[in-house]
Amino acid sequence: MSEKAKIITEVKENKLFCKFEIIDNSIIWKKAEVELCIKCLVDDSRAIDDDKNIFIKEFTIESYSNEFEVDLKKYWYYTYYWSNISIELSVEVKIDDAIFFDTIITEKIENEIGSKPKVLNNAREIIDPKDNFNLLENLKAIPHSAKIFVILFSIIGAIVIALNMLLWIHDQVVVESQTFFYSHYDSDWNSNSPFFNALMTSGWIGAAIWFAIKIQLRKYMSFFFKNISFDWKKDKLYNLSDIIWWKSRVDLKDIELRIVACNIENWQYERWSWTDTRTVSFREPIRALEIYKKKFDFIASWEDISYYLKDKISFEKMYRILYPKQMTSSTHWVDIHWEVQLIHNKLIDQELIWNANKFNNQYFFEW
Repeated sequence: MSEKAKIITEVKENKLFCKFEIIDNSIIWKKAEVELCIKCLVDDSRAIDDDKNIFIKEFTIESYSNEFEVDLKKYWYYTYYWSNISIELSVEVKIDDAIFFDTIITEKIENEIGSKPKVLNNAREIIDPKDNFNLLENLKAIPHSAKIFVILFSIIGAIVIALNMLLWIHDQVVVESQTFFYSHYDSDWNSNSPFFNALMTSGWIGAAIWFAIKIQLRKYMSFFFKNISFDWKKDKLYNLSDIIWWKSRVDLKDIELRIVACNIENWQYERWSWTDTRTVSFREPIRALEIYKKKFDFIASWEDISYYLKDKISFEKMYRILYPKQMTSSTHWVDIHWEVQLIHNKLIDQELIWNANKFNNQYFFEW
């Protein structure tokens, strides 16, 4: 508390009630500004934190007690404390009462979303299970056009990576003035080995080629959302057959259908890269849960899948356990991930990812 004033805050029914009380008479009739600030704090030794103001109001201090009300439902912001980031809300009042250093009074706000239960599991394994598949069997299952693409992508990728490594060998042994692509120095003219830059480039090329190949290997079947306009109410049951659909070119044996969801923390930190620092963006799935899971021993090719999708699912568990999406900035936020997985032991797994922006934030608060 400042010697000149104090802030008293209270949150009721998602409304922030803020009382600004004067202690020192000298600030009466001074100009002031009240701000509602959200801060994302990263748990790391070289963290990059972030913050933004979501409400600003200028006023003149006319009395000993000044009151403000902010409807938090308009913003859907909340305090959050988990594994890698914490999100804090605070009220800050700046009083224009000095030439150089104005008086600033800050008060933290506790606005938690009910009593969200703890979830103890390996979220990454649930959201991204290990994909066991037989490449030869998968190639047999996809159409001829997809096979040609896989072969072409593999050949092109091998050639590009080979040329990239030859380029590295050349640039490694020649003087700086004769290099083609990989310099011996970084942007600050500090000594830098071309090998690690070439290795990183090859890794990016390999990852891009493999991503393109996976798209082709999934073409042994069509797998899609039937309806993308659901509002996913928390107190309603939905027919699984109204949500997803697939048609397979081959018989499917011992497959498992899963619907999973989780929160994802997004943040940044700094790391040393030889003689320079670099900013690293990170995403970590947390609080994962299974909404639905069912195994099928056998489904014949081209068979009408509606016979197997007779169950109903509810989103109550997701809204009760997970946190809603909350943006501090484009680099720091809590996200929601919701996907349908079709797990196969011999063919590459299928997945459908729902747009998290379609979920209604209000449902997450109603517990």
